[in-house]
Amino acid sequence: MRAVTIPFFSIALAFLSSSCSDTERLDRLEADIRAIKADTRDEVDSIRTRVDAMDGGGGSSGGEIGARMNSLESRLAEVMEAQGVGSDTAYLRPGVRGHAPMETDHGIFLIRLEGIDLNVGGQGFTVHLEIGNLNPLMINQFVLKGDFGGNPPQLSPDEDPTIANHKIAEWQQQLKPFDLRVTKPLTPMTWTPVDVVLDTTSREDLALMRFSMVIENAQLEGTQSSSSSAGGPTLLTVGSDAASVAKTDYGAFLIVVSGSESRGSGTKIDLEIGNPYGFSINQCRLVGEFGPPIPQRRVGEGQPEYLGRISEWTAQLKPFNAQIDTKLDPFRWNSASILVPGSVSDVKSLRAQLRIENVTLPQASESYDNIPKFTGKKGR
Repeated sequence: MRAVTIPFFSIALAFLSSSCSDTERLDRLEADIRAIKADTRDEVDSIRTRVDAMDGGGGSSGGEIGARMNSLESRLAEVMEAQGVGSDTAYLRPGVRGHAPMETDHGIFLIRLEGIDLNVGGQGFTVHLEIGNLNPLMINQFVLKGDFGGNPPQLSPDEDPTIANHKIAEWQQQLKPFDLRVTKPLTPMTWTPVDVVLDTTSREDLALMRFSMVIENAQLEGTQSSSSSAGGPTLLTVGSDAASVAKTDYGAFLIVVSGSESRGSGTKIDLEIGNPYGFSINQCRLVGEFGPPIPQRRVGEGQPEYLGRISEWTAQLKPFNAQIDTKLDPFRWNSASILVPGSVSDVKSLRAQLRIENVTLPQASESYDNIPKFTGKKGR
């Protein structure tokens, strides 16, 4: 509490040197003392209010203490930015609602804290986040990195808010870094819940968390970045029981051509498609070429001769683009069919890509307990 100095000697001096009557002097002196007491009482009340505000017992968050805290945080943010922690870093605190932006090479994303739970049966705490994707990109894989620790030190207005201040330096040293890879997709224009585990034994170490984001795999309008897992065309042989692997933007699927028959001016191709993933494919298509049987390499045939026959086979291929209207359920083989614009005798092999256009993830309440286990062996 700031001491209030009562100018008693000044008043006494004025009292002794005054030419007024003793009564007037006494009245003036009593009035001055009452004024000083009132000022002292106001000062004490002001200090009590500020202390209550700091302890959470009263006052307004938008008052002097709040303004000073905001100013301190702004100055700390400037220090962090000067040390390489810029606008790509989001600050999150328990009990503080709202979101914070994170700048990345693929645009701005939002992050907010939904809660913190003790990681029962394991180490650390599970931090429940939600990440908002403001961009027209499907984010398939990303990294969350940053650090966490206790609250930053409280500084007075005249204290240095830079790393030269030993309080700031000590606080920086107690921060614990983390670097976590996340493979949960972030759907465009929506919030996605993401849980991360931070290794600490005390909840107090999570008073302040700083997050930045690095995109590793993104997809736009059915195509992916250079890190995409989509492969080239898949070779399918009519009448073969062997399953071919079709790589797509959503993973690898198995396809078997189980039969063919004439259907009007084209050929109906029966397929068995194995979906080993936990999502349903509502709409997809096979796009590629069809033609005679794929040439097999003969015994003793040299590489130039065989490549020549492959070139002849490739020259005979004709394009097709066939829609698959059958829904492909998760964790099982699915029967489907396509229509190829050629006669049965002309459709003996297919060189095509599986393109997935629409998928559905299960609701949280859905269960796969009754779905047969997918083993990779087709059971037709």
